[in-house]
Amino acid sequence: TSGKQQNDHKEPKEKKDSQQASAVASEREKANEANVMITEVLRELKELRKENQNAFAETKAALTRLETSVRDLKERTDVLEQRLEEAERRTGASEDVSQRNERVLRYMLRREAFLTNQCDDLQNRMRRNNLRIYQVPEGSEKQDMVGFVKDIFRNTLLLQEDLSIERAHRALGSRPADINPPRSIIVRFTDYAAREAVLQRAWSQKQIVIQGKRIYFDQDFSPQVQKKRVKLQSVIKQLKEKGIKAKCRFPAQLRVDLENGSKTFPTLLDAIPTLEKLNISVQMSEREKMEAELSKEAW
Repeated sequence: TSGKQQNDHKEPKEKKDSQQASAVASEREKANEANVMITEVLRELKELRKENQNAFAETKAALTRLETSVRDLKERTDVLEQRLEEAERRTGASEDVSQRNERVLRYMLRREAFLTNQCDDLQNRMRRNNLRIYQVPEGSEKQDMVGFVKDIFRNTLLLQEDLSIERAHRALGSRPADINPPRSIIVRFTDYAAREAVLQRAWSQKQIVIQGKRIYFDQDFSPQVQKKRVKLQSVIKQLKEKGIKAKCRFPAQLRVDLENGSKTFPTLLDAIPTLEKLNISVQMSEREKMEAELSKEAW
């Protein structure tokens, strides 16, 4: 009986020891797992700290570079501002000089146009005793231009009075080819009245023929006036095609008979608005327009 009691006491003790051992083992296992987790957390914290340190270093370097860039940009901006101020100052000075030069240029152009008109007027005054004969065949004069012209006046125009001719010659320039129009003949009289008598007789006959060629008589104008009159003739031709009477007055003025009366335009530029209403095309170069405008301006 005593042995059985001893065994009964021994079994609970062993069972208790076994439970305690299991509990200790479980605690140790939990402790090991906790240690592993702590170690893992510490390792991750170290890596995170290292990453933060690297990121901080990179951020600091980037900020340093940004500060350097901003400083360089500011310096360049300051330089550009200085250059812009200098450019604005020079531009302002250039504009002032340009305006002065433009005023002087316009004045010089106006003076040039005025002096050109004066010279042209003097040329036409010097040519008042001159007469031009057009379309006379080359070589018809046979080395005696004055005698040939006198024969035309006596035999063709039937002017028997003695007309004092100072000189007569072909227009300057080389002899043209046969297919080109002949050079005009310039006749200078010692008396203006003699020239007028010849011109009026020629205009009254309207059609004069020499060697089977129709010839024309006209005043001797300067080259500038001739160009203007040629341009006016093209306009007059268009007006006559529309049944509008028009003629060219000296030196190169256009006279048009309109419904409200006759009107004379000093220059072709002045006539452009009226001609456009009549559907008449006029061609003028920019220089011609500028000269016409400048001739009206005052300094």
